[in-house]
Amino acid sequence: MVDKVCCILYSRINDEVNFLIMHRNNWWNGWELIRGDINEKESAFAAALRVVNEETKLNIEKVTPLSFSYSYDYMKELSVINVNVSCFAGKSDDLKVMLSSEHNHYKWVNYDDAKKMLDFDEQKKLLEFFIKAF
Repeated sequence: MVDKVCCILYSRINDEVNFLIMHRNNWWNGWELIRGDINEKESAFAAALRVVNEETKLNIEKVTPLSFSYSYDYMKELSVINVNVSCFAGKSDDLKVMLSSEHNHYKWVNYDDAKKMLDFDEQKKLLEFFIKAF
């Protein structure tokens, strides 16, 4: 089993809530929320802070654990890998992202555009949960 985090980053731009989506450019090409592995002996919360910093270099005001998580399986070398994902949300007033080598583009988009652009159904459901909860 592998543990990961997924983070919604949002900002208010002209009285509209916008979400950061990032375009991955390595083994897979598509739009996603910020996500990453939880390292050994690292809490999910610490991993969320680290992953946001590594992938964006943004100053996040507050990171909040969400009561939403998801799981999925994938194949690796003829083995099924189970993945559990803990979810978080963070607010940023800083909109200038410094991309890591994992991504080649980013956009701040409204809810409707984010739902259209995100490639993973689980991340779309997370975004729906966030909108209803906040």
